[in-house]
Amino acid sequence: MFGVKVMNKSEFLEKYRMSDATLDKAGIYWEDLMSIYESYVGTLSELEYAAEYLSSALMKAPRAHSVKFRIKEPEHLMEKIIRKKLHKPELYVDKLNYSQKVTDLIGVRVIHLFKEDWDVIDDFIKSKWSLAEKPHANVRTGELKANIDAFENRGCEVISHELGYRSVHYVVRLDQGKPGGGILAEIQVRTIFEEAWSEIDHQMRYSTHTDSPAIQDYLRILSQLSCAADDMGSFLLRYSYTLKNKSAE
Repeated sequence: MFGVKVMNKSEFLEKYRMSDATLDKAGIYWEDLMSIYESYVGTLSELEYAAEYLSSALMKAPRAHSVKFRIKEPEHLMEKIIRKKLHKPELYVDKLNYSQKVTDLIGVRVIHLFKEDWDVIDDFIKSKWSLAEKPHANVRTGELKANIDAFENRGCEVISHELGYRSVHYVVRLDQGKPGGGILAEIQVRTIFEEAWSEIDHQMRYSTHTDSPAIQDYLRILSQLSCAADDMGSFLLRYSYTLKNKSAE
């Protein structure tokens, strides 16, 4: 699935805009990263099998429009560990525990059409798998209180994102009986408009490593438009129910 060739240290640091000082600040040695890398590469086939099972099961969720999955690339795992250590220097990560410290080695996205579809997908996930942590719902700054209450009433921690990111995240345990707590996987649930915005945002903001104020402003506007599209979808759904009820009278 992924090549096993590792970039040398200088190539990796240059690609991810880091330096030896970054590693020193994070308190992590390059040799330890290589040890984690080699261990992770050896598990990729198992992770791909688990991801295929999880995505296939989620396709059966009521009102799921589409499902896709990805396995974290080894280089991205290395980068994430460094970032986590920079943010939390006391965090200890090695080749024995990294799979429990980085919870999105498997990432699955469940896309639905209407905002109103989320609750039944939420029920489905909670009925099928054990949650490793409290789900969190990412909402845009200024989100309606009714929407925040709906997430909190279903046990979600609500996180406000100034940039407009919206998605509900779950971390579930697969093969829970295995030593070490089994395989962790992250499930993201979002509308099709939230997915479109997120994909464009990722490409513009992260893939190009840009902090251009103009791009950030345009992404913020696009987020507002996707929110409006979701609201319009909800209106159309409610209106269609009204028409059906009238025709049934």
